[in-house]
Amino acid sequence: MYRVIQWATGGVGKAAIQGVLRHPELELVGCWVHSADKDGRDVGELIGEDPIGVAASTDVDALLATDADCVMYSPLLPDDQVVMKILRSGKNVVTPVGWVYP
Repeated sequence: MYRVIQWATGGVGKAAIQGVLRHPELELVGCWVHSADKDGRDVGELIGEDPIGVAASTDVDALLATDADCVMYSPLLPDDQVVMKILRSGKNVVTPVGWVYP
């Protein structure tokens, strides 16, 4: 079982969360959100599904202290400093975010 933190809940983030929830070898253990109005809300409810018992958080340090194998990083605006902080916490990063544009 791989423990996953989702980073952002936009269109791509929502699809990633749904994929994690449906995969038998993945467990969602955290979710970063950028807005205070989403902080503390159940991630399932944020994506239009039933509650799953995982609260979204704006607290980067608390999320990085969570026991997880990887972070699915899919914010609208990527931040290489955040990605480096995630990597320094010992977690792998999986992302659909393009870092170089032609």
